Amino acid sequence: MRMIQEAYVTDAVWLSIAFVSGLIAKRVGLPTLIGFLITGIVLNILGVKSGHISDILHVLSDLGIMLLLFTIGLKIKIQSLFQKTVWLTASLHVLIMVVIVGLLLFLLSYTSLQMFSDLSFKACFLIAFALSFSSTVFAAKILEERSDLSSFHGKLTIGILIIQDIFAVLFLGFTAPETPGLWIFAIPVYLYLIHFVLYKLLDFSGHGELLTVFGFFAAFVAGAFAFKWMGVKADLGALAIGMLLVYHPKAEELYDHMMGYKDFFLIAFFVSIGLTGLPGWNTLFTAFILLIFLVLKSGLFMMLLSRIGVKARSAFLTTISLSHFSEFGLIIGLVAVQSGWLSQDWLLVLAMLMIFSFLIASPINASAHRLFDRYSKWIMKMNNRRGTDDTEIKDFGEAEYLIIGMGSIGRPAYDYLNQIYPGKVTGIDYKQEYAKALVEKGYRVYWGDASYRTFWTYKRMASVKLVLLAMSDFTSNKNTLTEIVKMRRRKFKVAVITHYPEEAAQFKKWNVDFIYDYKSNIGVDFAEKSSLYA
Repeated sequence: MRMIQEAYVTDAVWLSIAFVSGLIAKRVGLPTLIGFLITGIVLNILGVKSGHISDILHVLSDLGIMLLLFTIGLKIKIQSLFQKTVWLTASLHVLIMVVIVGLLLFLLSYTSLQMFSDLSFKACFLIAFALSFSSTVFAAKILEERSDLSSFHGKLTIGILIIQDIFAVLFLGFTAPETPGLWIFAIPVYLYLIHFVLYKLLDFSGHGELLTVFGFFAAFVAGAFAFKWMGVKADLGALAIGMLLVYHPKAEELYDHMMGYKDFFLIAFFVSIGLTGLPGWNTLFTAFILLIFLVLKSGLFMMLLSRIGVKARSAFLTTISLSHFSEFGLIIGLVAVQSGWLSQDWLLVLAMLMIFSFLIASPINASAHRLFDRYSKWIMKMNNRRGTDDTEIKDFGEAEYLIIGMGSIGRPAYDYLNQIYPGKVTGIDYKQEYAKALVEKGYRVYWGDASYRTFWTYKRMASVKLVLLAMSDFTSNKNTLTEIVKMRRRKFKVAVITHYPEEAAQFKKWNVDFIYDYKSNIGVDFAEKSSLYA
């Protein structure tokens, strides 16, 4: 009984600190995950880092990572990984980082710096390999908070991270004490067969709590457990199953069901990182030296992406999303320590390096769009020789009604307005594949990013009378409105959809012409339409 009470107290302590830290971070304009990192550091200082709290955080963290990769899989189609911008960028980046950073570390091994002086040639390139990776968990969370997960650069970021994960699996396969068994060759057959089973089960799962249970079953049993049993990383199995289900009609609904659970479990991941350990001055100094390589890492991503053919804005936003170090560095460090290639102190160095990179990357990512707008004059010089604009749309022709976001809200709005004003309605969506699919169905839809400053040029908007911001999340609508309000001579009116009173209050400050409160008006609309049949 006493142990149970102590467990309750411990859980209450870390959850309370996590909530308060996350709340403070949000209030000062930082991503909440910074607060969760600080929670781990505070717990470390308080000496609460072992026993029950360590066990519970480890379990929750594993669940969070698997759910994250499963939900990412529900957004990624496998053919996107075969695009040159994805696999070639990821492969070249790892190769160049390993060579350059490895050689620089080898040069440092000839200095009198304590942590570097004893590094072997193999250890130098092993550390360089660890520094070439970016954190899938961190990047996905940042993209989600910016509402960029489904954007062109968001999918490009995730694609590069998945290729990096494949490199990680290969590394672990060659360095693990026990090589994977022959069952690893059965994975393609397993995925082919389980695909039919899961599709049938998802069909029968309905729309309630059984759908949620199906999500956990698919991620942990059909994915993580099965892959682990066959000798492959468990979280890679969760990702693979998510990618199998991406074409199912209920994939989007399943994604929405699992998001809340994923967010809670991921709190433990960031808390556990901050709980790694308290460093000494020598450890901190070494981590700060390695932090310089973050500049090299970022510059290399920007150069490769822009040279391979990605336009400057997308290359910049993708680079920002990948400019940090990965928890995989700790896994490499652990393998190296167990093999006798690195000393135990390097584990703490790599942990501190990852935390520092997260702390630097979080506020930069939160301001990514504003940073591009501010420095676009220089960033756009990275475009190809034709100097084409990042926005794909040249003009809207005679469109008078512009709908931003062609999802569950925007598409019915398009259908309604197009019946009344045929040929005068245009839709915009930043999901390329979805926009292309709508065009094939006869919709006048373009791919574009309305949060981009040059999207709102006066020439392009000459005939537009009304813009409807029909995106379902507040952040996307806010980012777009931020650019619209900068237009001093705009002639069109703006309508926006909201879900909460505080969102409506924010939009009122920007003098939006019409605000539709979704939750308040849906009942009124229902009554109005149904009364016609009375």
